[in-house]
Amino acid sequence: MSAEKTRESIPWIPLILLTAISTVVGSAIYFLLTPSGSVMQCSFNWGVGIGTKFTILAFVFLVLAYPFRRILKISNAHLTYLYTVGTIICYSDFSYEYPAPVGLARTVLFTTGAVRDMMGSWWWAPPSDVVNAMMAGGVVVNWAAWAGSIFFWTTFTYSLFIFNSGLSLLFRRRWIDVEKIPFPMTMAAHEVVRTVDVNRSADRDLRPLMVGMVLGLVFEMPIFLQAIFPWFPDIYGWRVNTCPSAVQQFPASDTLAQSIVGLAMANKDPVAFGLFFLAPLSVSFNVWFWSLIMFGLEQVAYQMGYYTGIFQEGACCRVLSHTGVSLAESPPFSWGYMSGVGGATALAAMLLFNSRSYLRQTFQLAIGHRSPLSEEEKGEVTSYRTAYLILAFGTIAIILWFMSAGIDFISAIAILIFSIFVSGIAGFYTYSHTGIYALNNLRGGHSWFPVQVRWGGQLPPLNADMIMSNWTTQEFSNGNVAMVFPSAQMMPLRMANLTGVSSRNTYLVSVVALLISSPLISITRIWIANAYGAPIIGNFGACSIDKTCSGWDWAPPLAPLVSYGTIGFIITFALAMLHSRFVWFPFEPLGFVIATSVPGLWYGLWSAFLTAWIIKTSVLRVGGSKLYERYGVPIVGGLLSGIAMVMFLGSIVLALRFFFPF
Repeated sequence: MSAEKTRESIPWIPLILLTAISTVVGSAIYFLLTPSGSVMQCSFNWGVGIGTKFTILAFVFLVLAYPFRRILKISNAHLTYLYTVGTIICYSDFSYEYPAPVGLARTVLFTTGAVRDMMGSWWWAPPSDVVNAMMAGGVVVNWAAWAGSIFFWTTFTYSLFIFNSGLSLLFRRRWIDVEKIPFPMTMAAHEVVRTVDVNRSADRDLRPLMVGMVLGLVFEMPIFLQAIFPWFPDIYGWRVNTCPSAVQQFPASDTLAQSIVGLAMANKDPVAFGLFFLAPLSVSFNVWFWSLIMFGLEQVAYQMGYYTGIFQEGACCRVLSHTGVSLAESPPFSWGYMSGVGGATALAAMLLFNSRSYLRQTFQLAIGHRSPLSEEEKGEVTSYRTAYLILAFGTIAIILWFMSAGIDFISAIAILIFSIFVSGIAGFYTYSHTGIYALNNLRGGHSWFPVQVRWGGQLPPLNADMIMSNWTTQEFSNGNVAMVFPSAQMMPLRMANLTGVSSRNTYLVSVVALLISSPLISITRIWIANAYGAPIIGNFGACSIDKTCSGWDWAPPLAPLVSYGTIGFIITFALAMLHSRFVWFPFEPLGFVIATSVPGLWYGLWSAFLTAWIIKTSVLRVGGSKLYERYGVPIVGGLLSGIAMVMFLGSIVLALRFFFPF
């Protein structure tokens, strides 16, 4: 099939203009949302939604193309390119906890003594007087002073993109054609493509998608209105104990939370429910099953004397508490270390182990005589030789970037291996099957693992290497640097696979979109910040870079990371081997890793996976795969589209409120 894909010409000029305009406007709007609070920035932006990393702009592009489908003769190829552009923009550092370079430049003002002197001496950091002028606002940008920062952070994104492009181009056939990984986010977007495509099938039933879109609008609109208007009724109880990621918190005063040790959060994000409905049933079952097992084990452990004082903690502090006990990091289970260190390493090891013959074949083709492409390579974006070269070049680029940031060579290697390759691949695997990054999100103590390994468990005094090693590992493992995953390349390639569009063309569009969007994001942030000053910058970067928000002095020792990581590795690998060997064996590794991960605990994923599993099981038993594919999947596509449109329009309203308060 891949060899027969259509090779329509790429409409470069419209795509380039769309990329540039959307990047500039979207970046500006994100900063204009600051006075409305972080709750709004987490959801109502043009980038990725918190938690599920919902690619908002990709869905918005597809929906907005509908009125022009006949006039512009918009085909599935055009829609594939629109989806690609939207995805790349969302992944290009769009909504960033420390929006570089502005946020990190501001951080210099919040450090003291040797740390400030050290940061001020970095070649890419703007002078302090330039940062002070930015904070005051109303100044013309000193572009010469900011040029180093723009280059530094642009090459940061470029390096990650090149490395993960190498992985994606090398494993595309394995992941898409052989393993047939579902990519729930892309499956949902494909339903929109099938509706908007001017050449769609005459018997295409639009009603399921329309029903889903109405549901998305009906659900999300009241949430937005209650957030901006105090008088609007809180229909869904969003004002009480609800995180920006649409997670219900159980405070310490809650009756159930006073009885069940592990009851901290429950998910109520409709995006998560929709994506998990598209996930494999075996994974969904394992998430809620292992969550229930964890509840029981934690209850037993409490009776044995562990988790002392945990009933005085509620919600987030029960999951991660850097001043006391926590479910994720405290004995006797330290779930976050089991999954974040052991589970991630096991998933990456399984990738290499299960792909050993595939890798041997591709490597032989790469080093073989360059006659016409082999049958295996004809449907690929590039030859395997080129894919390996891109991967090697990306590896070198990342190491050089780390070293330019003040990180020594050995630290750079440790971070590349664990925080980028191991955790990035493992996070990609959980996301591409379910729609949640369960291993490189919300950090937790496992983020320190490569740094602790590099220094043998004895961290040196604070220096430039430690500052930037800390920052990169924390941000990579907090889901803030989305380009650390191969998803930005693989989701468009999966869409091309579904629509029958050329994978090569799709990848080229992603490259051009990244080349444009990454520098424009930095440039726009600097421009807006200098124009409006402190009110726009808000608290970005307020946490000192030498401690991040989590605290430098709570870095866990190496011993528990290794011991609990080893246990997690053994369990994950054993589940994988048993599940692949025995068809009847119901337990598999992804569900276990997601349930025990810090995001699994923090986002209360058990509730969303349980609900999605019940609904999907019922649908399949009542109407089989026909009911699921004809109605279930399109409804989810419409649901996500409706939610995306409310987020998109809401962000515009909030940006206008900055200039015209109401």
